Amino acid sequence: MKDKLSYRQLYDEIETLNTSVFDSLINRDFESFQNTINEFVDSGIMEQDEFATAREAYRYSSMPFTFDGTWISVDSRNPLDRLVMDVAGPSIQEIHARDVMPFYAYMVGHTEVQGTSQTDSKIAGKRYAALQHYKELYKDLYKDPSSKGTWSIPLVSDAEKHKMVYINRITELAAARSKFYATYDFTSLPLNGMKIIDSEKLRNMDTSEKIKYLTETFDDIYDPAKNKNRFNHSDCFSFDGFEKILASNYLQGKDIDRKNWKRYTKGDLPVKAEFYLQLAFYLTIPSSDEIEKFMNLHGYSIKGNMTRFGGIKDGNITRPVLHRDLCRWIDAGIDYNLINEICGLKLEQKELRKKSH
Repeated sequence: MKDKLSYRQLYDEIETLNTSVFDSLINRDFESFQNTINEFVDSGIMEQDEFATAREAYRYSSMPFTFDGTWISVDSRNPLDRLVMDVAGPSIQEIHARDVMPFYAYMVGHTEVQGTSQTDSKIAGKRYAALQHYKELYKDLYKDPSSKGTWSIPLVSDAEKHKMVYINRITELAAARSKFYATYDFTSLPLNGMKIIDSEKLRNMDTSEKIKYLTETFDDIYDPAKNKNRFNHSDCFSFDGFEKILASNYLQGKDIDRKNWKRYTKGDLPVKAEFYLQLAFYLTIPSSDEIEKFMNLHGYSIKGNMTRFGGIKDGNITRPVLHRDLCRWIDAGIDYNLINEICGLKLEQKELRKKSH
């Protein structure tokens, strides 16, 4: 690719890639999925000078839609569109232009990207401030606490204290990330004693089943005989606003017990590579090389030719996802939530609090 693309064009290219991958996932078409990745990598888009900046901004600016905490889809393939308009007001496209694109423009150093508006967003300004704090923390993440100067790196006298410096930095980083890792969350309300959407059923479906279930359910709301809806969306759905994703809930959604995070913050390092990889995804570390650096900090790697991340269901078989494949997905710009969805992992699982009697 010889033509230089603008930041907006790069955003659209990355979004199109994610949409195509999502479509392949819905259709359970593994071959199409592979071809989509290969064509994007071979196109030369990733060789654009601004691609890395655009990819990072794309990931950080993302604000996915959720239903009772369940990740739904890439925005342009979202069955919630009608519901969003009726319950929350604007369409998904309008919300995207209002809240996401100004944040993306801010990250790539533009005061304005064509098609964005910063004046109406109630959340963009708060996310800018949170991002700045996050970036300040990230800058010092790998700074050696034992270094006294350019030529002096003495032996560590207290290994536990040395380790806790890094852990405390990462704990702070995760807290900062939670300030702008938000979703647009909807929930189902009882109508005549019944909920239209069974949230538990939805949570346990794979992507193809989930989208089919939502699409059919929302279509059933319309009564063709009367040429109108059977009831108002606002009667049985509510928009819960912007829900923050916490590190502990995020990890629990990946079948990593939240206790691992609590122990980690106190200095007890989990002996499982996926903990650190998913923590890197939560922190939205933008490239495979940067994630490798984060993994190395903890004694792990994602650059091996034999190690694996998970698997994709392809008919009756599960195809393994090697770390080398995962690195290609990461560097192409596939959304981390979509990567986890591909491998059958949930966005989050909130902690159930015991009711006091």
